[in-house]
Amino acid sequence: MRTGILAALVLLALSPATLRAADPVPLPPAVGLSDSQAKARAELFAELAAAKSDAEARAVEDRLWTFWRSFADDKSKELLDESRQAQLRFDYGEAILYMKELVRHAPQFAEGRNQLGYVYFLAGQYDASLDAITHVLALEPMHYAALAGKGIILMQQGKVAEAQVPLKRALAIDPWLKERNLIGEDRIPEP
Repeated sequence: MRTGILAALVLLALSPATLRAADPVPLPPAVGLSDSQAKARAELFAELAAAKSDAEARAVEDRLWTFWRSFADDKSKELLDESRQAQLRFDYGEAILYMKELVRHAPQFAEGRNQLGYVYFLAGQYDASLDAITHVLALEPMHYAALAGKGIILMQQGKVAEAQVPLKRALAIDPWLKERNLIGEDRIPEP
């Protein structure tokens, strides 16, 4: 009983600031965002980190993809669509041409660079894909899909140990990451 009273007195003596949870670590900034866009981005990543199930995480991921794509202007949207159409025909050479044009048109559109990396991956041009991913991460360091893609490519290249670094970074951002099963011996526990 005395211990309980003593604990209550100690808690009462602590200031509210001491009891408050630590402020979240600020996200690394993404290039070109307004204050309101940066706030929306931070809220989405906080929701993703707090997701309690795979389904909940997928819903937040969908909103993040929508957020990332929202920076496409009309010409970028047109080039993305043309590239997708070429991909559906398995014409990766043509798809790459559209994505390269998009990157020339909108060099700070991170999702455009991510899609360029994806098409290079589909075409088996892994080094070019890794280069595109480097640009994605310079623009949007929280792009967990680009990080996962980097890990997958490194695994394809036989660099399994090296692949763990981007995969673990991606998993730290998205605990429900679809590629979490690729984490090796130092496996981070699944949520």
